[in-house]
Amino acid sequence: MKNYLKEKLGGILTCVMVLAVINLYFGVLCADSVYFADLLYLDGILLAAGLFYLALGYRKWKQITRILDDEIHKNREEASRLLGSRVTDVMCRMEKENAEDISILLEERDGLTDYITRWAHEVKLPLSALGLMNERNPDGELQGEMQGCLERIQQLLNTMMMSSKLKNMENDVRYEKVYLEEAVNEALKNQSYFLIREHFQIEKILEGATVYSDRRWLVYMLDQLIGNAVKYRAQQPSLTFEAKCISADEVKLTVKDNGIGIAEGEIPYIFDRGYIGSNLRSGDYRSTGMGLYFVKETAGHLGIRLEAYSRQGEGTRFELRFFNNTAYFNMDIDAKRQAEE
Repeated sequence: MKNYLKEKLGGILTCVMVLAVINLYFGVLCADSVYFADLLYLDGILLAAGLFYLALGYRKWKQITRILDDEIHKNREEASRLLGSRVTDVMCRMEKENAEDISILLEERDGLTDYITRWAHEVKLPLSALGLMNERNPDGELQGEMQGCLERIQQLLNTMMMSSKLKNMENDVRYEKVYLEEAVNEALKNQSYFLIREHFQIEKILEGATVYSDRRWLVYMLDQLIGNAVKYRAQQPSLTFEAKCISADEVKLTVKDNGIGIAEGEIPYIFDRGYIGSNLRSGDYRSTGMGLYFVKETAGHLGIRLEAYSRQGEGTRFELRFFNNTAYFNMDIDAKRQAEE
């Protein structure tokens, strides 16, 4: 009603002015010849006619407004439906394109992983042949240097093969009961050439400790930590493995060396991809900054909490905390292993 009166405000004011002029003319100028009752009667007729006109106009205005509102609402619904349909089509098309792109990337990644694995296996054959040939090398000093290079290449090949599976390792993990001493011995065997050459003193305090993990990936992690101890060794290097049972569901494995250590400010970054510290000994070894990154990634996939402690010049200590997740995976590993055996 307010909107209607605002639209008719000009006409209402005009009618009021006309009524005022009529009353002024007949009530003042012609007061002698016009009865006051007749003037009031005329005002009533004019006022009633004006109100009737307003009511009739309001009814028509309301009908027109309702029709316009319905049309606007209908147009809005139609526009919303068309827009929603177009948005849905665009989103579906984008999702389809993204799914196709992801599928292509996954295929390329799997293809690259397969290629790396085949290439590494192919390289192992000539590498083994070089090792046999080197055994017949009459120059003892040259033979030792070549053997060191061959061992290093072998380790790099193994690291490359494992790291190529790292991003997709959920399909390559088998949880089982692992004796820590067996895993440590296997890792030490893999690094035995360098450990013997550098005269490492090895101490193991494992006492038959067991954890639930993937044996192969655990050995891979220990390989990297032992390799780190060899690279950054002291003059009389030593390496200690110690296992402690924290609780019924938690075991802590400590890998400690007495090497050159890590600067305190660099410890938070040693697990970052490609990070190279400032303690590299010039000319001895060129670090890639990937070894500890791979260890951290592997630990994350296996549910192992990995922490590092170090002081420059006093060695480094890595702590691996294992948790019994058999209840989470709803499996009886011991029963399955016994059944397989």
